[in-house]
Amino acid sequence: MRSLQREPALLLALLAVAALVLTFIVYPQLQVVLAPGPGGYVQFLQEGTWLVPLRNSIQLTLLSTTTAVLLGFIYAYAMVYSNMRWKPFFRLIGILPLLSPPFVVAAAYTLLFGARGVITYGVFGQSPNIYGLNGVWGVQTIAFFPFAYQLIADALSRSDPRMEQAARNLGAGSWRVFWTVTLPLSRPGLGAAILTTAIYILEDFGNPQLLGGVFFYVLPTQAYSLISSFGEYTSAAAVSTILLLLALGLYLAKVRLDGGRSFVTISGRTSSMPRPPVSRGVSWACFAACLVLAGVILLVYGSLVVSALTLRFPNNLQFTTEHFQYVLSGTNGDALRNTLVFSGVAAAVSAVFALFAGWLVQRGQWPGRRALDLLLILPAAIPGIFFGLGYLTAFNQRWLDFVDRGWLIIIAFVFWNIPVGYQAAVAGLRQIDRSIDEAATSLGASSLRGFREVIIPMLGGSLRVGFITTFVRAVTTLSLVIFLFTPPTTVATIRIYQLVGDLNWGAATAYTVADIGMAILALSIFAVLARGRIALGAARA
Repeated sequence: MRSLQREPALLLALLAVAALVLTFIVYPQLQVVLAPGPGGYVQFLQEGTWLVPLRNSIQLTLLSTTTAVLLGFIYAYAMVYSNMRWKPFFRLIGILPLLSPPFVVAAAYTLLFGARGVITYGVFGQSPNIYGLNGVWGVQTIAFFPFAYQLIADALSRSDPRMEQAARNLGAGSWRVFWTVTLPLSRPGLGAAILTTAIYILEDFGNPQLLGGVFFYVLPTQAYSLISSFGEYTSAAAVSTILLLLALGLYLAKVRLDGGRSFVTISGRTSSMPRPPVSRGVSWACFAACLVLAGVILLVYGSLVVSALTLRFPNNLQFTTEHFQYVLSGTNGDALRNTLVFSGVAAAVSAVFALFAGWLVQRGQWPGRRALDLLLILPAAIPGIFFGLGYLTAFNQRWLDFVDRGWLIIIAFVFWNIPVGYQAAVAGLRQIDRSIDEAATSLGASSLRGFREVIIPMLGGSLRVGFITTFVRAVTTLSLVIFLFTPPTTVATIRIYQLVGDLNWGAATAYTVADIGMAILALSIFAVLARGRIALGAARA
């Protein structure tokens, strides 16, 4: 506290961070929770219209999480343990769904397996009804298994191979080593994968909206329908609050798991011991499983590319570029430009803000530090549709009409995506000895100058995590912006959703390909620039 008294600029910076968090995280969400009032909640709960969507949400979350995590574990095990070929190819395919809006999988699913789908009707002559629980379940499995794969692969790669080698040396077979050593050691990553995937699936809006039909509502689609069809803001707020409570429950379970039982497998000693080799049969089984899954993903995204480049897929496969010309023309091109500008600005601001807030919390010794820490990770548990509804309720005011709505979308992107960059910053700061900060201040530098010239260069990795995460989520999100956009501030995901609803598959898939390509190109440029800075820093050193 004395350092704050000695440095008024630091105190002002802390107050500014707290004010921004209260204004753009706490206030909008309180507006949603308090909107119905006690009487409104009682009336809404008595009507019971929320029971079926609640049951559907829970059922869909359980089913989709189970299959997504199962596929994610198989994929991760194959990448870390097997000796199969084509691993770089499978790794690239495994992250492809992360770079696209999840609901485009539903659009491709309709093209492939719908009533006039390429596979169902074109190959088998069948016209199945893909709408409802089964359709959404299959789509969400493919759309969200990469999250489970990434977390489980990270946990498996960090485990110490000496434990497995010791079990093998004691006579345990491959299956016994797997069940008694490998699987227990993967429990932290497996638990985090289950809960993280469940949160994403529970909050998903696009896939249930496109494939749920009018007979399969989940909580996010019910909230949207209440506003878009009936203007029932209070009922939508009540539904969103129920969704928030479920998401908070899952997130608190994840936090408790992360801070609970210890599974220490990395000590101060390094180990060059290789992992016990898996049998040739297991490697071939892993290869077959990954090949099938990669084939499904390539089929999904390949159909999007083909549809974007043909006149009327699948009936007329004549090559054309008219869909891309449509995407780049007039206001349609504005949507892609808005996406790039909004996402880029939000990613840069969110990464720096998260790093600065992490430094204030981690290095500070002031009252209320724990409360600010909690508020900064709170958006990780807030569904996108709830966050967007909060901004609609709080900032859709006449006296704010002078503010360009694009800035509101940017601010929503910034604060909804803070938790990942913030937690990366805190983790990085814990690895930096406080004596480094103290050395800078002892030489006469202020705390803020020490942060700018000492801490930021040392935490470039945390900045990159915050930037990339925010950018990718901003480019691919639909639920957050569904209530916030206006015609001049339309983004690519909104246009894709609108075109799919109009059954304009050619333009919708061209938009999707352009959106994914733009995200990959922007991230590639960022990676090259970041690598260049590292090389320049090394040369100067």
